[in-house]
Amino acid sequence: MKIDKDMGSILGPELKIDGDVSVTGSLLIYGTVNGNIKSQASVTTAKGSKVKGDIIGEEAQIHGLVEGDLIIKGKILLGNESYVAGNLKSGTLVIEEGAKFAGTCDMSNSNIEK
Repeated sequence: MKIDKDMGSILGPELKIDGDVSVTGSLLIYGTVNGNIKSQASVTTAKGSKVKGDIIGEEAQIHGLVEGDLIIKGKILLGNESYVAGNLKSGTLVIEEGAKFAGTCDMSNSNIEK
């Protein structure tokens, strides 16, 4: 997993959030979020992380568990140990060998929220 050197916020592995998260910069998640995530930049979930809610942002790299929809303006990357149960809306989708995905994918730009 490539880490953005300009990562704005990091949620550590011991952290569990019950509620929505909104950030203006990038977000790296090692812990658990039970709620929706909205970022004005990229969202990265690390191996072992859990998100139960929707993720909205510019880009997403998923390496953990996500139970919810991803609505991403740019690229979604599903890493080789990721599991996503939800629908994907993005401009570009990359799925690494070993990734698991249960849902639908819509890559038409007209359906991506601004």
